[in-house]
Parts: sequence; C-alpha cells; structure tokens
Amino acid sequence: MKCTDEEMILLATSIAMELARGLNVEELEDLRNFVNQISCSVSNLITRRYCVMKKKKD
Repeated sequence: MKCTDEEMILLATSIAMELARGLNVEELEDLRNFVNQISCSVSNLITRRYCVMKKKKD
C-alpha cells in the first residue's frame, strides 16, 4: 500500500470503527484478540519471506 502515515491511520481507524459498530465490551475484546492474531500471523509471514529472500542471496 502506498499512502502516508496519516492516511494509514485514518484508514485503520475507519475500519476499526466499522468493525466495532454495535458490539458490546465482550465482543470488542474478542475482536481485538482476533485482530491481534491476524497481526501475529502477518508478522510471521513477513519474517518467513525475509528468511527466504536472505537464503536466495546467500
């Protein structure tokens, strides 16, 4: 994605507000845990890709 930091923050906030619409506190906690798991999974994918790129260079 090519956008400024400000645009990324606004986009993330907009998505969060839409996902949270109408949820109670327990549901918000579940949503937060789900989004955190997605973040961890994406981080793992990035790490794996860097490892693959590094092995190809060596």
